[in-house]
Amino acid sequence: MRHGNTLSWEIRNSGPDRHLSTLLYVRDAAGLAAPADYPLPPLAPAVPLRAELVAHATAAAAEEWSAWWERAVTIDRWSQQPDVSSVQSMDPPEPGTALRALFDAVVDEAHDWHRKRFEEFRDRRLRRRDHGGTAGRTVERIEQELGRTSAPFRLQVAMLPLDRKWGRRIEADLIVVSEELWYDEDACDLFLDRILRALM
Repeated sequence: MRHGNTLSWEIRNSGPDRHLSTLLYVRDAAGLAAPADYPLPPLAPAVPLRAELVAHATAAAAEEWSAWWERAVTIDRWSQQPDVSSVQSMDPPEPGTALRALFDAVVDEAHDWHRKRFEEFRDRRLRRRDHGGTAGRTVERIEQELGRTSAPFRLQVAMLPLDRKWGRRIEADLIVVSEELWYDEDACDLFLDRILRALM
């Protein structure tokens, strides 16, 4: 889904991100206390904790998960593969590691879980008359306030089905947001304002 005139600005959002959802599914299913520079809320609907995986949820696995996340959430991935909702393969954890054992145990169910979330997203989008949503309206509001049209920019949105309103700017042209935030017009407008002003 794209918003905006491609000759001036573009906000790209392909719906729930399969790669990032899979990473978070592994974390939640194992109860992995993964370190991060910022807290990542749980997935929604909640992923059941798998007791048999707890033995693999080690400190080493947590560190491996954090590095795995950082490799996955980079604008380079979207630049190379713009439609990240596709069924392209993802880089699994290193073989023989505790994290790989966790990944292998849940990857199929994680993809099934994501497929259901993507269907829900697609149905929700079809029910909405205004596919441009808050992002486009925020750009238009800022243009009016600045008294000029926006400078050309591209912003990639990685969406996740999380249990609360949450968003973070990862890079200048990459944000990760929860569906709860994206579809709350006031909260999303507030979140996007500073990010878009820096790009416009």
